[in-house]
Amino acid sequence: MNVDDALHELSAAQHGFLTRSDAHVAGISKKALIRSIERGDWEMHGRRVLRRTGAPWTRASPLMRAVLDAGPGAVISHATAAAWWALPGFDVLTVHVTRPRGTTCAPAAYADQLHEVLTLSADQVTVLDGVPIVRPERAIFELCATEHPKRAERALDAAWAKALCSGASLRRLLAELARRGRGGTVVLRELLDARPPSWVPPASNLEARFIEIASSGMLGEWRRQVDLGDDTRWCGRVDFVSTDYPVIVEVQSERYHTALTDSAHDSIRREGLEAAGFVVVEVWDTEVWYAKHKVVARVRDGIARAKPRNPAA
Repeated sequence: MNVDDALHELSAAQHGFLTRSDAHVAGISKKALIRSIERGDWEMHGRRVLRRTGAPWTRASPLMRAVLDAGPGAVISHATAAAWWALPGFDVLTVHVTRPRGTTCAPAAYADQLHEVLTLSADQVTVLDGVPIVRPERAIFELCATEHPKRAERALDAAWAKALCSGASLRRLLAELARRGRGGTVVLRELLDARPPSWVPPASNLEARFIEIASSGMLGEWRRQVDLGDDTRWCGRVDFVSTDYPVIVEVQSERYHTALTDSAHDSIRREGLEAAGFVVVEVWDTEVWYAKHKVVARVRDGIARAKPRNPAA
């Protein structure tokens, strides 16, 4: 294999980038590398990173360049990692890079935020779509230290719902990283304490928003996506059921539930649930997002009309 083929093979797995060290480890001499650069086959990005001329510039390119420029063991982290794991509410416009402390003292020119840490074990990092990155559990721990707790909580729920992590994996990471004074420890512990082993993450942002309203409005505990009925009759799957009262909350969508046929179906379904002994409270998705007070008032009215008992579910 000639020098050019060897360099292209090295960069193929790194979105068109490589470092001088990569070439050296592959046995490519300094002179051969310089000749390739002089021919215009490669362009320099800083002192350590090269990019193949004509390689496509993609969403991954600034992340790969920042990681390689930051030195050995560097990975994408924090909010950038959350975005790369496709957690909602984050983007890659600001590039966070974490590297082990002591590996290099060189500046990281392409990292918007550089974090140096003492603890970054092999089981806390991985490669996602070719980009070295912290695992979701580590990213959530970092968000607990650097973002608003509610923002970190939404990231945790989203990662859990996507099966990127679990309560067990988050607790293992917390046990590994937690120590007095370390940022993120207190917030992550509080979030996990509020989520027992049987907890199921919200399937959508809308569900998470209603649970948040129920908590702040002191409306009690609610189960999500519950099948109601007994051995002889199935009443249907409902959005929320109170754990203390025979009250159901259904969140209707103005986009999908305003057609005449949908209204007729919802009416029949509601009659069946009420015949089974439930008080059915309907709220609109726009109210959940923009009129919290209406949701709280309507649910409180439903609770006031219900008897404190739990039908079989």
